[in-house]
Formats: sequence, structure tokens, C-alpha cells
Amino acid sequence: MIQPETTEKKKGLLDRLPRLGRVSQLILLIGAFLIIFIPIWFVDQQQSKRQNELKATLANLDRILAVEETPKAKLEAELAQATAETEATKAIFPNLNQSPEIIDSLLELAELNDIYITQTKVSSSQPKEAIGPTLIIQLSLKGQVPKFQNFLLALDNKLPTSQITQLTFNIVGEEGAEDTASIKIDILCYEGSK
Repeated sequence: MIQPETTEKKKGLLDRLPRLGRVSQLILLIGAFLIIFIPIWFVDQQQSKRQNELKATLANLDRILAVEETPKAKLEAELAQATAETEATKAIFPNLNQSPEIIDSLLELAELNDIYITQTKVSSSQPKEAIGPTLIIQLSLKGQVPKFQNFLLALDNKLPTSQITQLTFNIVGEEGAEDTASIKIDILCYEGSK
């Protein structure tokens, strides 16, 4: 004979647990919950710290990428400007080989100020504290003291790298006689060809 199927009632979660008392079953469920919950909670706590680190890294990368890359043309323009400034500076500093031109310019300057150069002496040296070689020019002048002063003032415009290291005026008390002066000028030069 065929027996009708009997429907079994589904057992609840508490019924499936081994035959323990209700308190023991509750403690077992709480323990299982804690075993699952604590690692998940720990991972979740670590995730927020890691997310903050990654956000900071992403912000730094965004800042780096936001900076414009210096184009080659801009760098070449800066190099050309620096080269032009160097050449302009070299134009101010005479070369040691230009001593005849420097003497000629001093003669012209003396003529403009109505004084006469009676003697010149040119030498060069390499002082330890100077950047480059120094051209040393010693001049003997004949004329009037105010004209000597005008000559010295105009010297700064004519030779901007010059420095007067020694100056002596001899004022003559006789009428019609001309005063004399001796000047030692150091001119800072650069090494190299123009």
C-alpha cells in the first residue's frame, strides 16, 4: 500500500541546533554572530584608513598632473634670454686684447674735457679676489683741476668696469702754468675672445 506523503513541518533555526537548552542555544548564536561580525567590523575599520590614504595619493597625483608640462619652446626661450644677457654683460667687460682701443677712448675723453695725456703705462694682473684679469692703466694728465674732475666723472660712463685706485693732483700756483694729475685706473676684464 501506498501511504500518503506526510508533510513535515520545517524546523526553525533553533530547532536545527543540537539539543541544547534555550540559553545555550542563544549563547551559541551570539558567539557565531560575533565570530562573523568582528572580522567584518575590523576590515571595515581598516578600509576607511586605506580609503583616506588612497584619496590623499589621488589628490597628490591630480595636483601633479594639473601642473603644466614645461614645453621645449619655453625652455629654449629662457636659454636664449640667458645667453643674450651673458653676451650683454660681456659687452660691458672689455677684453685684455682691447687695451689699444681703451687707450684711444681715454685719449678722446681727455680731448673732450680739454686736458692732455702726457704719459701712459699699461699692464695687466690677475688678482686673487677679482673675477677676471685686470688691466692697469697709469695716466699723467696736464690741464685744469675742474677739467680733471669732469674727466673722472665721464670715465664711469666710458668704462663702467673701471676703478680709480690712485689719484694725485699737483696744483701749480703760478699764473699761466697748468696743473698736473697722475691717475691709476684698474679695469676689470673678462677672459675670452670677442
